[in-house]
Amino acid sequence: MTDQQASRRGGRQPRSDTRRNRRRLLKAVGELAREAPDQLTMQAVASRAEVGPATAYRYYSSLDEVLAAYVLSVVEELRDFSAASTAEGRPLFDSVVNKWVDLLAEHGPALVQLRSRRGYLERLHDGNEIMVAVRDAWSRPVEGLLDDIGLPDKMIEYAVFLANMMFDPREIQDLLQETDLSRPEVITRLTEAYGGALRGWARAG
Repeated sequence: MTDQQASRRGGRQPRSDTRRNRRRLLKAVGELAREAPDQLTMQAVASRAEVGPATAYRYYSSLDEVLAAYVLSVVEELRDFSAASTAEGRPLFDSVVNKWVDLLAEHGPALVQLRSRRGYLERLHDGNEIMVAVRDAWSRPVEGLLDDIGLPDKMIEYAVFLANMMFDPREIQDLLQETDLSRPEVITRLTEAYGGALRGWARAG
């Protein structure tokens, strides 16, 4: 459970030691994912955070739960950037893509650790916090892009679904690490391919 969740459910702000320990655990999971992903365990996270295993489990019941909290915090940063931007249309979309790639440079190794058997739409419709934040981060820039290329706003849910697929952290990291493409080339190719996917989806009816 995130601090925000605790506040909503309990009606009170978390204690300072609770906030501090959560921050330490999230920082630790990010560091370990970058440095030693094969050794990523709750015990290792607790040790890096300098808290006892029992304390770590008091805040997060499993490694997947602390990873989910970490992923949520990163996606919320993208959502807040998107909401605060004064850009519109294609410039807004481009700026959000660039921000996402910046976030992946710092947080990507942790983001790729969390995997669900359920798809984006199923989790979104179930109210999954991460998927709701993904939708909120991408909806306005995607709507602007749809408008710029003359496609209907009614396809927004499918358009965000496609964005979630095409700008997946694993695939972006793969392109950056395993090909000779530069960061701007990766962004340009993915953005152009995404525009083509939107047009193809619309043509199919």
